[in-house]
Amino acid sequence: MVKNVKILRIQTLLLFVLFTSSVFAQNSVSKKDFSGLEAFEAFQERQYSQVKEVLDAKNALTTDEQILLNLSQLKTGNSNGDAIEKWLVKNPNHPMRPLASFHLGEYFFYSKDSIKAQKYLKDVSPSELSKRDKASYGFVYGVLQLEGERYNSAKNLFGLAKSNGFDDQLMLTYYQSFTEYHLGNTDEALEGFLKVQGSDTYGNSSKFFIAKIWLEQGRITEVIQLAQNEISDTKSITNSGFHQLVGEAYALENNAAKADAYFERAIQLHPEKPNAALYYQAGVSKFKIGNEKKAIEYLTEAGIQGGEYAQLSALQLGRLYVKEGHFEKALTAYIESSASTNAAIKEESYFHAASLNAKLGFYAEAINYGNDYLKRYGDNKRAEAIQDLIAQSYLKTSNYDLAIEQLRNAGISNNIQREVYQKVTFQKAILSFNDADFVAAKDWFRESLKYPSDQQLKDESNYYLAELALRDNKYDLAITLYNRQSKVNDLSRYGLGYAYYNQEQYQKAKQYFQGVRTSDQKVNMDAKVRLADCHYATKSYQDALNLYNQLLSQMSSPYLYFQKGLCLKNLGKGNEAINAFERVYANAAYGARARFQSGMIHFESAKFSEAIPYFTYIITNQSADPLVSESLLNRAICYKNNGQLKESQQDFERILQQHIQSNAALNAILGLQELDQAGQEINKLSSFIAAYKEANPDNGSLELIEFEAAKRLYFDFSYQAAADAFEKFLVDYPASGNKTEAKYYIADSYYRIQDFERALPLFDELKYVRNELTGRVLTRLGDINSKLGNVKAAADAYQLLIDLSLSAKDSYNAKQGLMQLHYNHQQFNKAIDWANNIIGSDWKPINGEQEALLIKGRSWYHLSNYEESMQSFQKLSEGKDVYAAESNYFLGLIAFEKAEYDESLNLLFDLNANLGSYTEWVDRSYLLIAKNYLAKDELFQAKATLRSIIEHAKIQEVKNEATKLINEIESNTQTNDSTQNKE
Repeated sequence: MVKNVKILRIQTLLLFVLFTSSVFAQNSVSKKDFSGLEAFEAFQERQYSQVKEVLDAKNALTTDEQILLNLSQLKTGNSNGDAIEKWLVKNPNHPMRPLASFHLGEYFFYSKDSIKAQKYLKDVSPSELSKRDKASYGFVYGVLQLEGERYNSAKNLFGLAKSNGFDDQLMLTYYQSFTEYHLGNTDEALEGFLKVQGSDTYGNSSKFFIAKIWLEQGRITEVIQLAQNEISDTKSITNSGFHQLVGEAYALENNAAKADAYFERAIQLHPEKPNAALYYQAGVSKFKIGNEKKAIEYLTEAGIQGGEYAQLSALQLGRLYVKEGHFEKALTAYIESSASTNAAIKEESYFHAASLNAKLGFYAEAINYGNDYLKRYGDNKRAEAIQDLIAQSYLKTSNYDLAIEQLRNAGISNNIQREVYQKVTFQKAILSFNDADFVAAKDWFRESLKYPSDQQLKDESNYYLAELALRDNKYDLAITLYNRQSKVNDLSRYGLGYAYYNQEQYQKAKQYFQGVRTSDQKVNMDAKVRLADCHYATKSYQDALNLYNQLLSQMSSPYLYFQKGLCLKNLGKGNEAINAFERVYANAAYGARARFQSGMIHFESAKFSEAIPYFTYIITNQSADPLVSESLLNRAICYKNNGQLKESQQDFERILQQHIQSNAALNAILGLQELDQAGQEINKLSSFIAAYKEANPDNGSLELIEFEAAKRLYFDFSYQAAADAFEKFLVDYPASGNKTEAKYYIADSYYRIQDFERALPLFDELKYVRNELTGRVLTRLGDINSKLGNVKAAADAYQLLIDLSLSAKDSYNAKQGLMQLHYNHQQFNKAIDWANNIIGSDWKPINGEQEALLIKGRSWYHLSNYEESMQSFQKLSEGKDVYAAESNYFLGLIAFEKAEYDESLNLLFDLNANLGSYTEWVDRSYLLIAKNYLAKDELFQAKATLRSIIEHAKIQEVKNEATKLINEIESNTQTNDSTQNKE
């Protein structure tokens, strides 16, 4: 039986009130005739009125006499002690000080001012007091020790009171018994309580303690008989306590029904809010008789009050919730009880916490609690079951980092562990691959091959490693890895085809592309396209043409029409080739090249007049295209062959003025020389030659070495060193043909070390350049201005990039930049528009659509349009990536804000079960779970969840918020309790 400490403390205060009247009564001793006695003798006999008569008869009083007079007035109620207190301060060493201090302390004791009583009595030495005062001092100071729970000191002082003949031996015996009980001396306590049980003043309280002691001694029948004789329907602490004792007695006899009735009555008769012990006992009895609802109510109340019953109640609540099938609530209860200092409670709590986490799909937490269990209770009979649970959780968890760490710590020493390790490292690799973290993916695929127990996983790991090698342009390695599979499937053949194709080994590539037959039609179509390209590259033009035509019957593609035109051109079918090229004139990617090839068909057929319009169109409308210099050169030759020497001269000179570093520049000089020899006056030929030499100096090889060295620094991520090297390069070669590219690398190096202030003007200088760098320059301009808060400048850069239509990738980068720019500046409607644009685009990178959907969902959320927001998040929620984790969190948050708390909890529990690797969203989801419980007024569940967050969360921001929230709950709980007690 657990001692009810709170009841005993209240009882102490109650009895303190009871005995006060008795002690005051002893001060009213019948007056005797002391007319001939001195004042001091009268005071010692407690004849305080006589003291006043004696001293009033004197003309003048000594200091001692004045003190006696003041003490007498204090004893008769004609003084509040102020004069004595002041005198004691001024006279710390006066011989009368002990006497004055004792009586002043005694006065404050009976005035119920324990602090002042303690202050004056603590310095009194009993040896300086009379026998009667010693007895009073021992009793009074002893009671003060009880208030401070200093029971040994109280025992000694009560002994002093008894040995000096304390007047009220019955009261003294009661307090001595009370003291012995709290010192654990139940036999001595029982003997004393039995002596005073007949007292009108102390009898009821004494019987209460007799019953408690008998209960501890197992004298159940006697407890029930005694308590039942004392109980009534009066609301009081003692009466409630007697009912509680009878309930405990019946509980020890396993009579749950009777125990429940008395515990329930004890709660009803308690004049204040019952303590945790009574709520706990009542809750357990309700559980035993099958009243689960009331059991949960009482046990929850006991848990909220804290102390040793918080964990006891949590354990019982866990069992109750499991019985009712409320496994989430059971889990939080067992987590709470796991904090107990009781070894048995702690062991059972850890076991059930591990089991329930696994049952609910929270496999990472199941592993945590399982391993904690094994560390603490590895020799327990349930340890084997926990080991099985951990192994199964490893197989199912999505928190691969934790699984890998735990397996490594365990040593990976048996076949099961090796199989699990292969699988979790493979899944971690897939997760990294899907998140486009290819460096980490490569490392994890290699790690999964350390223990190749499962042949299928081994083959898949080699396949993905081959794909990554192909992506890194390591074609020989990719070929080796594809061939390491036990069976080379169609996807591997597809990859092998590309590995050879990218090395221009077209004959070998053909062999693999021909055999591709996958379930993915996009892959099959692409393999056919590459097979046709291989035919073209090996000059099997008719085979290539046949396959391009076959593909065009299934889909329309600018690339295919362009390639068809090339095949027809090489087969000498010029007009058919031009017809094919005409199909792509309007296409940004292939239009200029198609016109150029159409012009070349006429050019190579010596139809110069027919060729000129094609080259002219490119020159006029494609000013940024590399084909402009070649078109100028070919048009100049056409003019020359047509006898239009002046027009030919103008085109040659234009090449040298505008494209002096192009491949056409040298031929332009040669062309001018030919015109000069033909009689066309060329006045600036020597200056053009000098300009060409200056633009293309002979020491180009040294220049190239230095340029490539600077690039190497850039690609080695040494960006500051790269910027310095390129700046030196520009000083040494101010007219280099690589000048523009060098400036780009300087600007991008500063961008990558986040020195945006230095990068911005350099990119701004390059924004008018129209070459292969244009897209990257404008993207960087948009990104930098966005980071610096220059919203308009950022938007202008992105819009210009869209308008130029350089490539699908550049267009995407611009749209993505605009989407993110508007979102970051809370222009949510514009962000949604650009997200929709991206989603509807023909091309976007891996995860491009997911990012757009996420921004769209967030934006609708910030606009409070929950329906639209949910549509975006639901499209992402079924995935296994970070977008799915965040989307599921937002779906839970929206449900919470719509007061759909059960729906919110289900969504958040699913997030934790299926996407446990994404720590940030798991931590934030637990905080939202706690807020859901608070909203549902499930205070116990909320507190247990918040404590778990504080102990286990990885995100400090979340831990801080959880700490703040639980402090607010505790503060509110204490305030409410205080209000109830006052009421």
